[in-house]
Amino acid sequence: MPEFPTTSSAPSRRAVLGLAGSTAVLSACAADGAPTTGSTGGTAPVDAGSVGDLPVGSAVKVDQDGVQAVVSRPDAETVVAFSPVCPHQGCMVAPQEELYVCPCHSSQFDLTTGEVLSGPAETGLEPYPASVAGGRILLG
Repeated sequence: MPEFPTTSSAPSRRAVLGLAGSTAVLSACAADGAPTTGSTGGTAPVDAGSVGDLPVGSAVKVDQDGVQAVVSRPDAETVVAFSPVCPHQGCMVAPQEELYVCPCHSSQFDLTTGEVLSGPAETGLEPYPASVAGGRILLG
């Protein structure tokens, strides 16, 4: 089970994905155009751990069973996930304090919405399907 770093962040005023999850399908590509992660193709969702182990206001990077995502819990009722692929040049972002940060060129993204806060990236992170069932975070 991944370690969950503790950060604090108030939810943004923008709408966030709720416990029902998102219908978006991840289709991000690396800088060379090769797929880095993909849709679950109808397979079972990946169990990313207990929602109780992800403190409110924190985030974690998940890389298991073919699924790569960054997952945050903006409030007690909500879990959101995004592709970890920076839209600038395809580097993998990671949770850092109250943001997702790209280690290559320091683009910063909102923990709750995935929107770009500072560039060079010009667009935000792609949403990834996330839900909570039986107290477990499910991706895909």
